[in-house]
Amino acid sequence: MLQQTTVAAVVPRWERFLARFPDVVALARAAEGAVLAEWAGLGYYTRARNLHRAARIVARAGGAFPRTAEALRTLPGIGPYTAAAIASICFGEPAAVVDGNVVRVIARLFALSIHPTSARGLARVRDRAQALLDPSSPGDFNQAVMELGATICTPSSPDCGACPVRRACAAAREGRPERYPRTAKRHETTTLRFVTGLALRRGRLVLVDDRQLVRGHLMTPLFPVRGGGNPEAVLRKEWRPAAGRDAGRLVPRGKLRHSILDRRYVVDVFTVEEKTSSPRDPHARANRPGLRLILPAELSGHAHGGLLLKILRLLRSSSDTR
Repeated sequence: MLQQTTVAAVVPRWERFLARFPDVVALARAAEGAVLAEWAGLGYYTRARNLHRAARIVARAGGAFPRTAEALRTLPGIGPYTAAAIASICFGEPAAVVDGNVVRVIARLFALSIHPTSARGLARVRDRAQALLDPSSPGDFNQAVMELGATICTPSSPDCGACPVRRACAAAREGRPERYPRTAKRHETTTLRFVTGLALRRGRLVLVDDRQLVRGHLMTPLFPVRGGGNPEAVLRKEWRPAAGRDAGRLVPRGKLRHSILDRRYVVDVFTVEEKTSSPRDPHARANRPGLRLILPAELSGHAHGGLLLKILRLLRSSSDTR
Protein backbone atom coordinates (compact mmCIF):
# COMPACT_ATOMS: atom_id res chain seq x y z
CA MET A 1 0.00 0.00 0.00
CA LEU A 2 2.88 2.37 0.67
CA GLN A 3 4.12 2.18 -2.90
CA GLN A 4 3.30 5.58 -4.43
CA THR A 5 0.98 6.40 -1.49
CA THR A 6 1.60 8.43 1.65
CA VAL A 7 1.78 6.93 5.14
CA ALA A 8 -1.04 9.19 6.34
CA ALA A 9 -3.37 7.85 3.64
CA VAL A 10 -2.31 4.23 4.14
CA VAL A 11 -2.49 3.70 7.91
CA PRO A 12 -6.29 3.62 8.37
CA ARG A 13 -6.76 1.63 5.16
CA TRP A 14 -4.06 -0.88 6.20
CA GLU A 15 -5.77 -1.42 9.55
CA ARG A 16 -9.15 -1.92 7.87
CA PHE A 17 -7.66 -4.24 5.24
CA LEU A 18 -6.04 -6.46 7.89
CA ALA A 19 -9.26 -6.54 9.91
CA ARG A 20 -11.05 -7.97 6.88
CA PHE A 21 -8.19 -10.19 5.65
CA PRO A 22 -6.22 -11.06 8.82
CA ASP A 23 -3.89 -13.61 7.20
CA VAL A 24 -2.69 -14.80 3.84
CA VAL A 25 -5.25 -17.63 3.70
CA ALA A 26 -8.16 -15.24 4.30
CA LEU A 27 -6.86 -12.98 1.54
CA ALA A 28 -6.36 -15.89 -0.82
CA ARG A 29 -9.94 -17.09 -0.29
CA ALA A 30 -11.45 -13.67 -0.94
CA ALA A 31 -13.01 -12.73 -4.26
CA GLU A 32 -11.07 -10.20 -6.33
CA GLY A 33 -14.00 -7.80 -6.14
CA ALA A 34 -13.85 -7.81 -2.34
CA VAL A 35 -10.12 -7.03 -2.41
CA LEU A 36 -10.60 -4.20 -4.90
CA ALA A 37 -13.44 -2.80 -2.78
CA GLU A 38 -11.11 -2.57 0.23
CA TRP A 39 -8.50 -0.91 -2.00
CA ALA A 40 -10.94 1.65 -3.41
CA GLY A 41 -9.48 5.15 -3.43
CA LEU A 42 -5.85 4.10 -3.01
CA GLY A 43 -5.20 3.97 -6.76
CA TYR A 44 -2.70 1.85 -8.70
CA TYR A 45 -5.07 -1.11 -8.55
CA THR A 46 -2.62 -3.51 -10.16
CA ARG A 47 -0.98 -3.58 -6.72
CA ALA A 48 -4.17 -5.02 -5.20
CA ARG A 49 -4.55 -7.63 -7.93
CA ASN A 50 -0.92 -8.70 -7.60
CA LEU A 51 -1.21 -8.88 -3.81
CA HIS A 52 -4.26 -11.10 -4.19
CA ARG A 53 -2.57 -13.35 -6.75
CA ALA A 54 0.54 -13.61 -4.58
CA ALA A 55 -1.57 -14.56 -1.55
CA ARG A 56 -3.14 -17.40 -3.50
CA ILE A 57 0.27 -18.70 -4.58
CA VAL A 58 1.59 -18.56 -1.00
CA ALA A 59 -1.57 -20.20 0.37
CA ARG A 60 -1.26 -23.06 -2.10
CA ALA A 61 2.30 -23.56 -0.86
CA GLY A 62 1.03 -24.01 2.69
CA GLY A 63 1.24 -20.38 3.77
CA ALA A 64 5.03 -20.20 3.95
CA PHE A 65 6.54 -17.10 2.37
CA PRO A 66 9.71 -17.31 0.26
CA ARG A 67 12.68 -16.20 2.37
CA THR A 68 15.15 -14.98 -0.26
CA ALA A 69 15.04 -12.01 -2.61
CA GLU A 70 15.39 -14.31 -5.61
CA ALA A 71 12.46 -16.49 -4.55
CA LEU A 72 10.31 -13.52 -3.56
CA ARG A 73 10.65 -12.09 -7.05
CA THR A 74 8.70 -15.07 -8.41
CA LEU A 75 5.56 -13.69 -6.76
CA PRO A 76 3.34 -11.30 -8.76
CA GLY A 77 4.04 -7.63 -8.11
CA ILE A 78 7.35 -8.15 -6.32
CA GLY A 79 10.30 -6.57 -8.11
CA PRO A 80 13.91 -6.02 -7.04
CA TYR A 81 13.13 -3.26 -4.53
CA THR A 82 10.30 -5.03 -2.71
CA ALA A 83 12.10 -8.38 -2.76
CA ALA A 84 15.26 -6.88 -1.24
CA ALA A 85 13.24 -4.99 1.37
CA ILE A 86 11.33 -8.08 2.54
CA ALA A 87 14.36 -10.38 2.41
CA SER A 88 16.62 -8.02 4.35
CA ILE A 89 14.15 -6.68 6.91
CA CYS A 90 12.20 -9.89 7.56
CA PHE A 91 14.77 -12.61 6.96
CA GLY A 92 18.17 -10.93 7.36
CA GLU A 93 19.40 -11.55 3.82
CA PRO A 94 22.20 -9.10 2.84
CA ALA A 95 20.35 -7.69 -0.17
CA ALA A 96 20.62 -3.94 -0.85
CA VAL A 97 17.38 -2.04 -1.33
CA VAL A 98 17.31 0.49 -4.16
CA ASP A 99 14.42 2.94 -4.21
CA GLY A 100 14.28 6.62 -5.18
CA ASN A 101 15.70 7.74 -1.85
CA VAL A 102 18.59 5.27 -2.00
CA VAL A 103 19.38 6.28 -5.58
CA ARG A 104 19.66 9.90 -4.50
CA VAL A 105 21.86 9.15 -1.45
CA ILE A 106 24.26 6.88 -3.36
CA ALA A 107 24.42 9.16 -6.41
CA ARG A 108 25.39 12.10 -4.21
CA LEU A 109 27.72 10.11 -1.99
CA PHE A 110 29.79 9.06 -5.02
CA ALA A 111 28.89 11.98 -7.36
CA LEU A 112 27.33 9.63 -9.90
CA SER A 113 25.87 11.55 -12.82
CA ILE A 114 23.26 8.93 -13.68
CA HIS A 115 19.71 8.85 -14.92
CA PRO A 116 17.76 7.79 -11.81
CA THR A 117 15.46 5.36 -13.60
CA SER A 118 17.72 3.89 -16.28
CA ALA A 119 18.70 0.23 -16.01
CA ARG A 120 22.38 1.13 -16.22
CA GLY A 121 22.08 3.83 -13.57
CA LEU A 122 20.16 1.59 -11.19
CA ALA A 123 22.73 -1.18 -11.64
CA ARG A 124 25.55 1.21 -10.69
CA VAL A 125 23.66 2.33 -7.60
CA ARG A 126 22.82 -1.25 -6.63
CA ASP A 127 26.48 -2.28 -6.88
CA ARG A 128 27.60 0.62 -4.66
CA ALA A 129 24.80 0.04 -2.15
CA GLN A 130 25.58 -3.68 -1.98
CA ALA A 131 29.25 -2.92 -1.30
CA LEU A 132 28.31 -0.60 1.58
CA LEU A 133 25.69 -2.93 3.08
CA ASP A 134 26.31 -4.15 6.63
CA PRO A 135 25.74 -7.91 6.32
CA SER A 136 25.16 -8.26 10.05
CA SER A 137 22.20 -5.83 10.01
CA PRO A 138 21.01 -5.54 6.40
CA GLY A 139 17.46 -4.57 7.28
CA ASP A 140 18.57 -1.78 9.61
CA PHE A 141 21.10 -0.53 7.06
CA ASN A 142 18.55 -0.46 4.24
CA GLN A 143 15.98 1.36 6.33
CA ALA A 144 18.61 3.86 7.51
CA VAL A 145 19.63 4.77 3.96
CA MET A 146 16.01 5.10 2.84
CA GLU A 147 15.26 7.29 5.87
CA LEU A 148 18.33 9.41 5.18
CA GLY A 149 17.09 10.10 1.67
CA ALA A 150 13.54 10.79 2.82
CA THR A 151 14.37 13.21 5.64
CA ILE A 152 17.80 14.80 5.05
CA CYS A 153 19.13 14.04 1.56
CA THR A 154 15.96 15.38 -0.05
CA PRO A 155 15.57 16.16 -3.76
CA SER A 156 15.78 19.92 -3.18
CA SER A 157 17.46 21.83 -0.34
CA PRO A 158 19.13 18.83 1.30
CA ASP A 159 20.18 19.42 4.92
CA CYS A 160 23.85 18.58 4.45
CA GLY A 161 24.76 20.08 7.83
CA ALA A 162 22.70 17.41 9.58
CA CYS A 163 23.89 14.51 7.40
CA PRO A 164 25.86 11.82 9.24
CA VAL A 165 27.88 10.95 6.10
CA ARG A 166 28.54 14.49 4.83
CA ARG A 167 32.34 14.17 5.24
CA ALA A 168 32.37 11.19 2.90
CA CYS A 169 29.96 12.74 0.37
CA ALA A 170 31.54 13.78 -2.92
CA ALA A 171 28.52 15.91 -3.92
CA ALA A 172 28.65 17.81 -0.62
CA ARG A 173 32.34 18.52 -1.14
CA GLU A 174 31.51 19.96 -4.56
CA GLY A 175 28.92 22.17 -2.89
CA ARG A 176 26.27 21.24 -5.45
CA PRO A 177 24.50 18.12 -4.17
CA GLU A 178 21.33 18.86 -6.13
CA ARG A 179 23.20 18.11 -9.37
CA TYR A 180 22.96 14.41 -8.52
CA PRO A 181 21.33 12.33 -9.80
CA ARG A 182 20.24 13.85 -13.10
CA THR A 183 16.66 15.05 -13.27
CA ALA A 184 14.39 12.31 -14.49
CA LYS A 185 12.72 13.00 -17.81
CA ARG A 186 9.02 13.62 -17.39
CA HIS A 187 6.64 11.39 -19.28
CA GLU A 188 4.44 13.17 -21.76
CA THR A 189 0.82 13.20 -20.71
CA THR A 190 -2.12 12.18 -22.84
CA THR A 191 -5.46 13.99 -22.50
CA LEU A 192 -8.61 11.98 -23.23
CA ARG A 193 -12.22 13.25 -23.38
CA PHE A 194 -15.12 11.27 -21.96
CA VAL A 195 -18.76 11.76 -21.14
CA THR A 196 -20.68 10.02 -18.36
CA GLY A 197 -24.20 9.99 -17.03
CA LEU A 198 -25.72 9.18 -13.68
CA ALA A 199 -29.21 7.74 -13.42
CA LEU A 200 -31.27 6.30 -10.59
CA ARG A 201 -33.71 3.39 -10.81
CA ARG A 202 -35.87 2.92 -7.74
CA GLY A 203 -33.29 4.87 -5.76
CA ARG A 204 -30.39 2.75 -7.00
CA LEU A 205 -27.39 3.99 -8.97
CA VAL A 206 -27.14 2.67 -12.52
CA LEU A 207 -23.55 1.38 -12.72
CA VAL A 208 -21.63 -0.81 -15.15
CA ASP A 209 -18.37 -2.71 -15.20
CA ASP A 210 -15.63 -0.16 -15.90
CA ARG A 211 -14.09 -0.84 -19.32
CA GLN A 212 -12.29 2.48 -19.70
CA LEU A 213 -10.22 3.21 -16.56
CA VAL A 214 -9.83 0.34 -14.08
CA ARG A 215 -10.93 -3.22 -14.84
CA GLY A 216 -12.94 -4.71 -11.98
CA HIS A 217 -14.43 -1.42 -10.82
CA LEU A 218 -18.01 -0.22 -10.99
CA MET A 219 -18.54 3.08 -12.78
CA THR A 220 -21.31 5.24 -14.17
CA PRO A 221 -21.61 4.49 -17.90
CA LEU A 222 -18.55 6.22 -19.38
CA PHE A 223 -17.92 6.77 -23.08
CA PRO A 224 -15.03 8.28 -25.08
CA VAL A 225 -15.67 11.46 -27.01
CA ARG A 226 -13.42 11.40 -30.06
CA GLY A 227 -12.28 14.33 -32.14
CA GLY A 228 -14.74 17.19 -32.00
CA GLY A 229 -17.64 14.97 -30.97
CA ASN A 230 -20.57 16.33 -29.03
CA PRO A 231 -20.62 14.81 -25.51
CA GLU A 232 -24.41 14.97 -25.19
CA ALA A 233 -24.92 13.23 -28.54
CA VAL A 234 -22.42 10.50 -27.62
CA LEU A 235 -24.11 9.90 -24.26
CA ARG A 236 -27.56 9.68 -25.81
CA LYS A 237 -26.39 7.26 -28.50
CA GLU A 238 -24.42 4.96 -26.18
CA TRP A 239 -26.72 4.94 -23.16
CA ARG A 240 -29.14 2.25 -24.28
CA PRO A 241 -26.49 -0.36 -25.28
CA ALA A 242 -24.79 0.13 -21.91
CA ALA A 243 -27.71 0.70 -19.53
CA GLY A 244 -30.60 -1.05 -21.27
CA ARG A 245 -32.95 1.93 -21.49
CA ASP A 246 -33.22 4.95 -23.74
CA ALA A 247 -31.91 8.22 -22.36
CA GLY A 248 -34.55 10.90 -22.02
CA ARG A 249 -33.76 14.31 -20.59
CA LEU A 250 -30.03 14.98 -20.08
CA VAL A 251 -29.03 17.65 -17.58
CA PRO A 252 -25.43 18.93 -17.74
CA ARG A 253 -23.81 19.02 -14.29
CA GLY A 254 -20.28 20.13 -15.04
CA LYS A 255 -16.87 19.00 -16.15
CA LEU A 256 -14.36 16.96 -14.16
CA ARG A 257 -10.64 16.35 -14.52
CA HIS A 258 -9.08 13.12 -13.35
CA SER A 259 -5.55 11.74 -13.65
CA ILE A 260 -4.18 8.20 -13.69
CA LEU A 261 -0.40 8.00 -14.20
CA ASP A 262 0.34 9.88 -17.44
CA ARG A 263 -3.26 10.06 -18.59
CA ARG A 264 -5.47 13.08 -18.04
CA TYR A 265 -9.21 12.55 -18.34
CA VAL A 266 -11.62 15.41 -19.04
CA VAL A 267 -15.15 14.20 -18.31
CA ASP A 268 -18.46 15.91 -19.06
CA VAL A 269 -21.01 14.84 -16.44
CA PHE A 270 -24.79 14.63 -16.99
CA THR A 271 -27.70 13.30 -15.03
CA VAL A 272 -29.92 11.06 -17.11
CA GLU A 273 -33.67 10.77 -16.84
CA GLU A 274 -34.31 7.40 -18.44
CA LYS A 275 -37.36 6.55 -20.51
CA THR A 276 -39.50 3.76 -19.08
CA SER A 277 -38.98 0.46 -20.87
CA SER A 278 -41.38 -2.40 -21.38
CA PRO A 279 -40.89 -5.31 -18.95
CA ARG A 280 -40.45 -7.52 -22.02
CA ASP A 281 -37.57 -5.45 -23.33
CA PRO A 282 -34.51 -7.74 -23.00
CA HIS A 283 -32.20 -4.71 -22.90
CA ALA A 284 -33.86 -3.40 -19.74
CA ARG A 285 -33.13 -6.38 -17.49
CA ALA A 286 -31.26 -5.41 -14.34
CA ASN A 287 -29.22 -8.60 -14.48
CA ARG A 288 -27.91 -8.03 -18.01
CA PRO A 289 -24.12 -8.53 -18.21
CA GLY A 290 -22.15 -5.64 -16.79
CA LEU A 291 -25.14 -3.71 -15.42
CA ARG A 292 -25.51 -3.23 -11.66
CA LEU A 293 -28.09 -1.34 -9.62
CA ILE A 294 -26.50 -0.30 -6.31
CA LEU A 295 -27.93 1.66 -3.40
CA PRO A 296 -25.67 4.68 -2.70
CA ALA A 297 -25.27 3.58 0.92
CA GLU A 298 -23.94 0.21 -0.24
CA LEU A 299 -21.34 1.57 -2.65
CA SER A 300 -18.49 1.18 -0.14
CA GLY A 301 -18.94 -2.59 -0.32
CA HIS A 302 -18.11 -2.64 -4.03
CA ALA A 303 -14.91 -1.89 -5.92
CA HIS A 304 -14.95 1.62 -7.35
CA GLY A 305 -12.47 4.38 -8.06
CA GLY A 306 -11.84 8.01 -7.38
CA LEU A 307 -13.59 9.27 -10.50
CA LEU A 308 -16.94 7.84 -9.40
CA LEU A 309 -16.54 9.55 -6.02
CA LYS A 310 -15.75 12.84 -7.79
CA ILE A 311 -18.90 12.47 -9.90
CA LEU A 312 -21.06 11.88 -6.83
CA ARG A 313 -19.51 14.87 -5.04
CA LEU A 314 -20.07 17.05 -8.11
CA LEU A 315 -23.72 16.04 -8.29
CA ARG A 316 -24.27 16.68 -4.59
CA SER A 317 -22.61 20.09 -4.96
CA SER A 318 -24.62 21.05 -8.05
CA SER A 319 -27.85 19.90 -6.39
CA ASP A 320 -27.11 22.06 -3.36
CA THR A 321 -26.86 25.15 -5.58
CA ARG A 322 -30.10 24.56 -7.48
